[in-house]
Amino acid sequence: MSAEDVPEGWELIGDADAPRAHFGLGPKPELITSVRSLKDLMDRVLGRGEYDRTRQEDAGWAHVVPFPFLAMVGLREARTALLLSAIHPGLGGVLLAGPSGVGKSILARSFAAILPPVVRSLCYYGCLPEDIERGGLEAVCADCARKYQAGEPLATESPARFFALDPTVTLDDLIGQPSPPDQGPRFRKGLLAQADGHVVYLDDLARYPPLVVEAVLEAAAMGYYTVQRPGWTASYRSRFLLVASVDPTRTPVPQPWLERFALRAVLHPPQDDEARQQVYEHVRAWQEDPGGFAALYRDETEALRAEIHAARVRLPRVRVAPELVRAAIQGVQRLGLRSPRAEYAWLEAARAHAAAEGREYVRAADLDATATLALRWRETDLTPEAWTTTEAADARRKDRLAEVLAPFAEKGGEA
Repeated sequence: MSAEDVPEGWELIGDADAPRAHFGLGPKPELITSVRSLKDLMDRVLGRGEYDRTRQEDAGWAHVVPFPFLAMVGLREARTALLLSAIHPGLGGVLLAGPSGVGKSILARSFAAILPPVVRSLCYYGCLPEDIERGGLEAVCADCARKYQAGEPLATESPARFFALDPTVTLDDLIGQPSPPDQGPRFRKGLLAQADGHVVYLDDLARYPPLVVEAVLEAAAMGYYTVQRPGWTASYRSRFLLVASVDPTRTPVPQPWLERFALRAVLHPPQDDEARQQVYEHVRAWQEDPGGFAALYRDETEALRAEIHAARVRLPRVRVAPELVRAAIQGVQRLGLRSPRAEYAWLEAARAHAAAEGREYVRAADLDATATLALRWRETDLTPEAWTTTEAADARRKDRLAEVLAPFAEKGGEA
């Protein structure tokens, strides 16, 4: 039947006659084929919300597929620093230093994809199974203690996320702020609390207000931050993995900021023709088909994620012999570094390096492999002039530390 054959007051639906108008049923209902949540479904069924019943316009959202971490060409030092940070989330931040266009931001954005899932508490008070493992049932709330005894889950897992902070971010955005007066006495968590367990990225430190940088560095170092308002005080978890980038050829980085980063990696563009050709081919393939290119590395990425998880589990059992601890401290003192942060970062990076290699003890080789990342640029500001002498300074530092580590190298690297 065609539209011309339909009697007046009737409606043609597909190949059948449907007297909807005759029976006062109104226009044909919307066919709900997808919903974002149960609330979304209820809103549509009950007619709540502003939905276009005739058609849905393109919202303009982008489906972002990060460049695969394993597809990065070169940048060995920077990738090593990020992997050590992934294995030891409490180690501290990673600073990526290099000229513009070398791939700092692309590498940082690829980092979250290799991280194991983030464990998220299902409790208002943030109780986790690990709390019970360390302190027994008394370490969690009564409701979670009951759930644990009943075999119910206390937490769930979600993929690691990437929080790229905009240079216009405010301190209230970071730590949170009170809700509007008409919504009652509530406090909205800030970005740093929302990023707990995830990756926070500062793209070019020089673009951020000093107060913002210092707040992020402090929260990353402590693993929490405290908000004080008239009448109440609250502390929020902020155990995120901090990554920042800087172009030392253009803007200096003050020494107090440098010292708050556990690891400092140098990035240089590849020099040989073969590597540069590979960079071009990878970038072009990713831009033409991001999902297809990322799929080429899916199995390897999943394997790397599993290895990082295994190293994290192994890390608490990794020990440093007292003789190596004393040697590290002597090496730091020979370099004229006064802050204990230097040896802490160095020794903890060595522990992560040992865990990555499947060992439960640190060798001198682990200290040697992590010394440059942990001890570089701790003496002075990173200025354009200091950047040009980085390679020479690294060589001098390595020679001085070799004298301290030499006795252990003669014993096969063990204390």
